[in-house]
Amino acid sequence: MAFLKSAKTLTIDGIDHLNKKEYEKALKCFRRASKKKPRDVNILNFLSQAQTALGMIEAALVSVDKAIEYDPGNVIHWQLKATNLMMLQRHEEAIPVIERCMELQPGDVNYLMRGQVDYILKDYASAGEWFDRALEIDPENPLSNHMKGLVLYNLGLYSEAIPHLEKVLVVGDSEAVQNILDDCKLRTREE
Repeated sequence: MAFLKSAKTLTIDGIDHLNKKEYEKALKCFRRASKKKPRDVNILNFLSQAQTALGMIEAALVSVDKAIEYDPGNVIHWQLKATNLMMLQRHEEAIPVIERCMELQPGDVNYLMRGQVDYILKDYASAGEWFDRALEIDPENPLSNHMKGLVLYNLGLYSEAIPHLEKVLVVGDSEAVQNILDDCKLRTREE
């Protein structure tokens, strides 16, 4: 009887499966919904999310590219594309996609993504500038502070990294962050 369900019902069912982390079931629902409404960008968005959750990153890119084709002004589609490109280690290719995100909606999430690409490419100076922009918007953001702390650590600016790393640990324990923080404190004492 599933073939009798409307695209809307299939989408609702798919979202329910996504929320329950039942990605195979979600994928089936979104594929069926997409066949009924192939130009529905919300369905394509959810289809891409289910595909990503299942590790079908190339297929997710195809779905999100269709969504972008039908709704090029929707920043969420561009963010999904950038995230998938980063997951595929196609960082250079992600840069113009993230820049499009920033044109559509300047904000800390997009600045963070841009900084993460530069960080991965070991352009720490540029990455630090993007994380600074994100921190201007939300100075307490744990991910922005984490990334800024890592940039400063990699640049050998240990005393400057400490307050950023401490803000991360306020949110929750992290052995990796604690180890970096301890190393920063040790190196600061040695200076």
